[in-house]
Amino acid sequence: MIVFWRLFLTYFLTDFIFCFESAENLRAQNQIKRILVHGCVFFVLALLLCYRYLTMPWPFLELVDLPGWVVIILLSLFHMFSARLFNFGGRMKYGYFLSFFSKTFANMLFLFLCVPFRVLYETGNFFAEHWIIFCVGLVLATRVVGQGIFTIEQDRYGRDYPTFDEQWMLMTARAIFFLIMLLPGWRWIVLLLVWCGACIYARKIRLLDVTNFAFYMGMFSAIFLGFLVRLRFYLVW
Repeated sequence: MIVFWRLFLTYFLTDFIFCFESAENLRAQNQIKRILVHGCVFFVLALLLCYRYLTMPWPFLELVDLPGWVVIILLSLFHMFSARLFNFGGRMKYGYFLSFFSKTFANMLFLFLCVPFRVLYETGNFFAEHWIIFCVGLVLATRVVGQGIFTIEQDRYGRDYPTFDEQWMLMTARAIFFLIMLLPGWRWIVLLLVWCGACIYARKIRLLDVTNFAFYMGMFSAIFLGFLVRLRFYLVW
């Protein structure tokens, strides 16, 4: 599963950090350029993160074995056009969240059916690499949770895309919740309570001006993800 988690990280780095805002800006200007930028970023990141496995045979959709670099090209092409394939926003109830969920699920399934599981047999560990699991958890807690919450609120309230300040303040708050959960010993409990109190106070004085759903869902999601990564760091699997 080493390759799967590296591609998992590649997908979310591409979709939620490097390309999301640029994609929104490019959509009104040049749709083809937006798609190409998105695919190229995914392709380059996948090559960098999976460079040790590019010549290994990968089971493309469990149908035929292909070299890793060829499969990455095919994954990049699917990733480029999946946003167009799973775009229901505005046309049906809960369309924005369904677009987010279906696109993510389809890409994860595509990755899962293409990665070489022989690497898992060599390591004997489903979560072999600490630093990759840490990066995956951090990206999920900051960007992915935030994007999921936004799509739900977009469906319910028709809200506009969050401002730059709102995005980064909430991402920072969730990142701190996540990182606190990784502290050794029991000190994390005290710091977690202190940070919870600080965030609740910041929301009370409207420094964090968000809905109850966005605030508490983001907080508990970041804590839960941090707890899962903590298990990987401090328990022997």
